[in-house]
Amino acid sequence: GPSSLPLRPLPFQSRGQASGIVRVRPLPRLTPLTASSDDMAEVAEEEEEEIVVRDKDTGKSIECYVDENMVLDGQEYVLAYPCDRPVVIARVDGEGEEEELVPVEEDDIGEVFEQAYRACALCDTELIDSAVVLTLQGDIEDEEGEEDLLDVMSEAEDDEEFVKVLTSFSDADGAEFLVTEPIEPVIIIAKPATGAKPAKGKKKRDLYELLSSKELDSVMPSVESILEERYADE
Repeated sequence: GPSSLPLRPLPFQSRGQASGIVRVRPLPRLTPLTASSDDMAEVAEEEEEEIVVRDKDTGKSIECYVDENMVLDGQEYVLAYPCDRPVVIARVDGEGEEEELVPVEEDDIGEVFEQAYRACALCDTELIDSAVVLTLQGDIEDEEGEEDLLDVMSEAEDDEEFVKVLTSFSDADGAEFLVTEPIEPVIIIAKPATGAKPAKGKKKRDLYELLSSKELDSVMPSVESILEERYADE
């Protein structure tokens, strides 16, 4: 079954920068390598603040936990990570030794979303068309041991990352696609949404929004240096 499929390399997604994703080397606090998602959920329920991050351009949103608050040039920002499991849909190109995975571009996800949704539903999970990155709700068994993952990850080239294959499907033309989970954490930069009313009700989740690409370019270097400092100590 799909859970026995190996870890596969995937070209590092450079477009991630544009949509507000920061990819960092494994983060001890966030990485699923050191904690099962159940542990994460427990920690999250106790300590973490939940927010909703919205993409104004697409109208999509994603539920996140706040990892860190920061103020740069007088503007408040948060680093947040998805509450649910982030997933990347990749097309399998070539065969055998030549085989490579190509991430499906954001604009093309609509064409395969329905098949991917069905494939995930067969594993008792629900694929969510969330902002920034697709996410998966439901339980998936993690079979790999932490050391196996670390061994494999150390083999990644600079321009690729390893992803865990969760399930697969084919489109009408017979092309093979994989639903994969990035092993490295997905961290999203967002700022308080303009004109958002304070959240009310039992789940007080404040609304945040993604940055414009121009604003993202200007804060990215500061964010990266903050993260590098933080994880250099651990």
